[in-house]
Parts: sequence; structure tokens; C-alpha cells
Amino acid sequence: MLQVGNEIGIVKDNPRLLVIVSHAFVEMMVKTLSDHYIPTVALKNHNQRLEKLKKEKIIDDFQFSVYDWFRELRNEAAHTPIFRLSNEHFSPLKGIVNNKDLKAECFHRFSLSLISELWNKNIEILGPVYLSKYC
Repeated sequence: MLQVGNEIGIVKDNPRLLVIVSHAFVEMMVKTLSDHYIPTVALKNHNQRLEKLKKEKIIDDFQFSVYDWFRELRNEAAHTPIFRLSNEHFSPLKGIVNNKDLKAECFHRFSLSLISELWNKNIEILGPVYLSKYC
């Protein structure tokens, strides 16, 4: 997680890159979980993986909501010519995430929290895959 934090720290002052790089770590871990829990099903994209992990109860409704919101934010950051992260981007999370985290200026911390939570909840699967490769 320290190396992930360092990578994200490189782009923390550029909201577009922060969204894209942070989401890349979430997407990578979701793919690893999908490959582990559902190896016989060929899922072509992140959305399909999230849907299947939710259906199989590997992630809960809260996680699905947040990761799906993050997926949509990443798509906007990647495909919008001029992207400005604003507090309005966080409106779909009102009522399900602590309001103090729902601000553009808090996104660096928020993204690290999302990544850390996914990592910690699934360390028994993710740890052996990534720690042996990158540490």
C-alpha cells in the first residue's frame, strides 16, 4: 500500500490523473478478485466484473455503489476534453458516504481510502498476487 500511495502521490495535484490512476488500482484489484472467484466466466470489462462480484456477494451493495460511481467518474475523467473535479461529482454518494469526504479537495484521501478498503477486505487473495510481484 505504501507503493500505491507513492504512485498516487505523483498525480495528487492533477484531478484528472488522480481519478484515472486511483481507479486503475481499483480496477486491477477487482479484476484479480473476479479472476479468483469466477475463473470460468470471461468478463470483458470492469462494469461486468463489478456486477458479477455483487451478484456472487463478494462485494456488498455499498462497495458496488461506490466502485460503480468511481467507474463512472473515471470514464468522465478519461473521455471529457476538459475535466474539472467538483463537489457536484460526489452528489450520488450523499447518504452512503460520510459527508466530510464528499469534496473535490478531499479526493486524494478518499481515493486512498477506497483502495485501502478493497485491499484490506481481500488481502488473503490480493496479497499473494501483488506482494510477490512488486515487493
